[in-house]
Amino acid sequence: MADHPALVAAQRAIAVLTMALIATQFFLAGAGAFGATSFDAHKAVGSALVLVVLLQLAVAALARRHAAHAAILVGVTVLQLVLGSLGTDAPWIGAFHGLNALVVLAVAGTLARKAFATATPDARAATS
Repeated sequence: MADHPALVAAQRAIAVLTMALIATQFFLAGAGAFGATSFDAHKAVGSALVLVVLLQLAVAALARRHAAHAAILVGVTVLQLVLGSLGTDAPWIGAFHGLNALVVLAVAGTLARKAFATATPDARAATS
């Protein structure tokens, strides 16, 4: 199933959704930090993000494209959830939640770049 066009398209769409959710997370964290809202929406979007990156891993495995990178994204995203949860009782652990958010953004961004940079069979044939 490597380079199956539907799986490649799904992988790209999920990568865009992932990046949009991460941007939303930064906005909601700022809104919560400055008292514009509670952190409830930030927590809900964070949980949804975990599900989306798990779906991204499944699609990457099926497509046989960037599965190791998708697995790393799952790992740092789950770590993000754990750091946020532990941070309520241990502020110094919670402080790493913000730092790890940058790692999540970087890993997701490079995965998105890879998803769009890798040519599909049709694109390779057109350039030959």
